[in-house]
Amino acid sequence: MKKILVPTDFSEIANKALEVAVEIAKKIEARIELLNVKVYPTSDVGAYYSLYGASGVSIDDAWGEILVIAKQEMKELISKYPEVKIKSLIEETSEHFVESVLDHKADLIVMGSNGADGFKEFFMGSNSEEVVRMATCPVLVIKDAKDDFKPKKVVFAVDLIHEEFIKKAILNLPLENAEFHFLHVDDGNRKVDYLEAEAKMHKLAEKYSLKNCKFEIFNANTIEDGILEYADAEHADLIVMYTHGRTGIAHFFKGSIAESVVNHAKCSVFTNVEN
Repeated sequence: MKKILVPTDFSEIANKALEVAVEIAKKIEARIELLNVKVYPTSDVGAYYSLYGASGVSIDDAWGEILVIAKQEMKELISKYPEVKIKSLIEETSEHFVESVLDHKADLIVMGSNGADGFKEFFMGSNSEEVVRMATCPVLVIKDAKDDFKPKKVVFAVDLIHEEFIKKAILNLPLENAEFHFLHVDDGNRKVDYLEAEAKMHKLAEKYSLKNCKFEIFNANTIEDGILEYADAEHADLIVMYTHGRTGIAHFFKGSIAESVVNHAKCSVFTNVEN
């Protein structure tokens, strides 16, 4: 991984994502592109007129001032991390934020998220959920803006078929001295040979030379419920999993386990697209 993309809106959680990306960049000798996307408010022109019109400021002038402020904020933020090469990107678009993020074809995306619930999730979802679904590279979603990103309990959500996501996490994330939990969820939709499943998890740990490991087959109504419930019960710091990156009609009917986990997990989530 040579290019890490960090989308930012200068919020506390976005700033934390940049901090984490800097630590990863130092570990793997990568560069960072810090992206701030300004979506031109075509649907809110009336609101802009009401906000700026009374003072005689045009919408174009107001928009220009927004971009100037963004450049200043970006410069101040980058100045905090002189030890890493960070490129500033401020983009204007009338389209959706996510398309601008995905256009940059990064090797890793690190972004902050507070998730989404209820009505908003059903109709829109969170930006991070959509990035996870659409991205062709690994995505690390940071959920905690306060604590340092030094995961002590890491949950590998395994289906015993896909495993590239484990390798990607081990090679690129700061997981030194972590306790690794290999988790296989039994949702009752298929026959699970518990002895065979546990043996396969042991082999995965051996393959990647992981020592401090636990192995769990967890019963739950759905795969995502099992991952979330287990991670919560174990007070996990990070969930690592793969995603199919479904789009279109398949996504509408089947959904994505990774998207649901990203939205609802209390801890950070690392995903990697695998077919």
